Parts: sequence; structure tokens; C-alpha cells
Amino acid sequence: MIDLKKWVNYQDSADYVREMNENKFAGYDDWRLPGRDEMLTLFDKSFENTDQFGTTIHISDQFASGGGFSMIAQQVSGRMRVFVLNIRDGEFSQPDGLWTLTEAARAVRSL
Repeated sequence: MIDLKKWVNYQDSADYVREMNENKFAGYDDWRLPGRDEMLTLFDKSFENTDQFGTTIHISDQFASGGGFSMIAQQVSGRMRVFVLNIRDGEFSQPDGLWTLTEAARAVRSL
């Protein structure tokens, strides 16, 4: 995560979102990790932002540049896996390693 300056696993991501809510980040306490379908609304080929390596990622510039090129989502129902979206190409994966996998996380909330 760009503000933590490190990659995070699923539990780290969930803890971070919980802390955002406890601290009422930006005045809100309903932050969460996105679901698979929600991640697709954040990815858009027409958006051009850059990741920490200077490579183009397709996410709104409302997100700070310099972050990760992937996003971790909520846990896959009934499985010890999470969805991961590569925001360079829009491809999903469900890698093994719920607690050893390290990715970027972006919290969302409903409007």
C-alpha cells in the first residue's frame, strides 16, 4: 500500500480497512475491500495512471500514482483464496497463499 510503503497480505489489508473505519478516514466508517465485480468498475482501459515502476496502470487518477499494479479483493466465498486484479491488463487470478500472498489494496465504500 502506498501509504504503508509495503505490499500487504489479505489479513494486513483487512486490518488496514478496519483501522480506516475506526479512525473515520475522510469522515467515513464504511470502507471495505472491493469484491471482484467492484474491482472491474475501478479498472478502465481509458484511464492512465502509473504504478511504482512507472508502468501504466488503468485506474483513475483519483488514486495516487506510484502504488501497486495489482489489487487484492475480498476473500473468495468458501475458499482460502482472494481475487487479485492486475490493473495493467485487467486479468484476474485467485492465487494460493491467502496470508503469504502480498499485493496492493485499495479500499472502497458505497456512495
